[in-house]
Amino acid sequence: MTERMLEVLPLGVFGSLVFTLVGMNPAPAQEPIPLVAPGQPPAPRLQPLPLPLPGQPGYPGQPAPPVQPAQGEGIEVLAKGPVHEAFAATAEAPVASPVVAKQPPEPIEELPPDQKPEGDNVQWIPGYWSWDEENSQFIWVSGFWRQPPPGRVWVPGSWREVKGGWQYVPGFWQELAPAQPQQPQQPQQPEIEYLPQPPQSIEIGPTVAAPNTTSVYVPGSWVWRGKYLWRPGVWIEHRRDWVWVPARYHWTPVGYVFSDGYWDYTLAHRGVLFAPVVIAQPVYTRRGFVYTPVYVVSEPCMTGALFVRRGHGHYYFGDYFEPRYATVGYSAWCGTVGRNGFAIGFGTGRTWGYDPLWSYYSVQYRNSPRWHGGVNDLYAGRYRGDVVRPPTTLVQQNTTINNITRTNVTNVTNNITVVNGTPTVNNRDVSNVAMVAPLRVAPDLQRTKFEAVSAERRRDEGVAAQQLRNVGTQRNKLETAAVAAPKPAPVAIPGAPKVAVQPQTIKLDVPKVAAQRARVTTDEAKAPPPNPLRTNTGPGAKIDPPRVNPPIVPPVNPAVAPKVNPPVVAPKVDPKPIALPPVVAPKVNPPVVAPKVNPPVAPPVNPQPKVDPKPIAIPPVAPKVNPPVAPPVVAPKVNPPTPKPVVPVVQPKPVAPPVVVAPPAAPPQPKPVAVAPPVPPKPVVAAPVVQPKPQPAPVAQPRPTAPPVKVVPPPPPKPPAKKSQ
Repeated sequence: MTERMLEVLPLGVFGSLVFTLVGMNPAPAQEPIPLVAPGQPPAPRLQPLPLPLPGQPGYPGQPAPPVQPAQGEGIEVLAKGPVHEAFAATAEAPVASPVVAKQPPEPIEELPPDQKPEGDNVQWIPGYWSWDEENSQFIWVSGFWRQPPPGRVWVPGSWREVKGGWQYVPGFWQELAPAQPQQPQQPQQPEIEYLPQPPQSIEIGPTVAAPNTTSVYVPGSWVWRGKYLWRPGVWIEHRRDWVWVPARYHWTPVGYVFSDGYWDYTLAHRGVLFAPVVIAQPVYTRRGFVYTPVYVVSEPCMTGALFVRRGHGHYYFGDYFEPRYATVGYSAWCGTVGRNGFAIGFGTGRTWGYDPLWSYYSVQYRNSPRWHGGVNDLYAGRYRGDVVRPPTTLVQQNTTINNITRTNVTNVTNNITVVNGTPTVNNRDVSNVAMVAPLRVAPDLQRTKFEAVSAERRRDEGVAAQQLRNVGTQRNKLETAAVAAPKPAPVAIPGAPKVAVQPQTIKLDVPKVAAQRARVTTDEAKAPPPNPLRTNTGPGAKIDPPRVNPPIVPPVNPAVAPKVNPPVVAPKVDPKPIALPPVVAPKVNPPVVAPKVNPPVAPPVNPQPKVDPKPIAIPPVAPKVNPPVAPPVVAPKVNPPTPKPVVPVVQPKPVAPPVVVAPPAAPPQPKPVAVAPPVPPKPVVAAPVVQPKPQPAPVAQPRPTAPPVKVVPPPPPKPPAKKSQ
């Protein structure tokens, strides 16, 4: 009995242990996870597959089934296509996305893979459907692991129905709103401001030489301050492991969303990018289908075939070297193609170009002529066709590697190993053709540390990704409502200032996890460098105005000057009336600088209180004498000061003769005696002395009374006539 008990006891313990484990976790770890939004019915689960029978692949002790080159029937892995828009953004001008006649499928559910880069902030960004116009089909841009830029949260894009088909509205990294003082620990939510279409950029490249070899140029951009103002470009210091993403605008159906410049991680530290795939309709429409990407895009190979497409906000990787691609806007990220072939760099002037990644890596490898020469030779050779171009699918890649390494393996990609960051197969360098590689070699390709992801963490990341996708749906609804809402017609009031355009603003409700991961770390070693375009680096910091003002001042001043100058020209009119009166006028004018002292009229009134009554009659005479001078429009403005100078002229006249004689005495001495005779005539001509005689202006006073005298006589004659009768 004892021996029997000893034999049965282990089986009993093992059975109880299995029962306990099953009770704790009844669901298989690899079972597809339903990813649903709160309040929605759960998605249907896949039916569990039957267990393999003894002797079949997958049964304990039997070899595992071979991995299919395309990760299963109906799924084709691509080695060419768009880079996920959340992975890297270009500096291209925003344009409306093209309209596609075919309706895109519903987004598929994704289950993140079981490995990811180290870091608490690394999150899973969901994938999306992209239209492949070359093959007239939708391809799935796989989700990927991403360490978000500090202080920013991802706002996904989405498809919307428009007249004539469907249009994709791109996503972008949105800055979080400033934290509220009363709730500093509350996760901030992004606020999206929709602006009118910005003017075309006037950037032509740097106009001054770089301060040093470690300087990076930041192009200028339009900024909104109630109207668009130009912010010129500047040189900033290169920061190792930090890429400056320049300010740019994103097109939306409501308006243009401005994303100011910010620091982002290098490609190797942003995350791990997965290859896009073509999924057959019977596969993605299958009940409970969940997709998990397993092939990553090799960074060493991608940088040798990386392209920018004009008007699109993200990069493309793969074989876009044929001339037909250049006609539709594809160009290399590191240079341009001209009559003499490919040339690395972008030059200066109107044809100057800019790329944020090239701006970083060209300075990072400034001391490595071999790196610059290698990039130039690789692109130039591929444009000419002298160097083998990268394959377009995983199957083609396997064939190409087999030809290079002289092997005969169905999926040679899985035999890739990485030596010193270089993908190799059978000790042969395949870095220029191995565009995609299995996830297991990603840590060696990017030279970063990865960590295993538990089934529970994968489930949580999948749910968080679904919630993040719902943010895109929420944004789509708000934008559609804003477009459909009737807009009141502006009322133009004559003479009223033009009403400034008021941007629209919406506030999104993003998952708390995403908002928390976007917070800027307090660890100085991991924190981004200070923002060179802001007065402070806190969230919501404003752009430094001094950088905006300089270019604004020149155009404003010339416009205002002509309007201000005309009244200032008034002093130029003074000399003309001054020339008409005797030379005494200029002497009166200096003190008459009183035009500025005119407001305090008290000084001129005090010295002449007694003479005021008589001069009051003189002003009407002055206008009669002045009419020849008054014709200038300035007369009304000059009239007020003229009566005052006239009054002093009357008083100094008796004193003027002796005073006038003194000045003439000085001029005649240097000049011949003949000048002396003219001097007396001047006092004589200065019949102003005679003017006192006309001062019988009292005679002028009767003249105004004369009219009444004329009126009085007529009545008297009439009564006598009646008496005679």
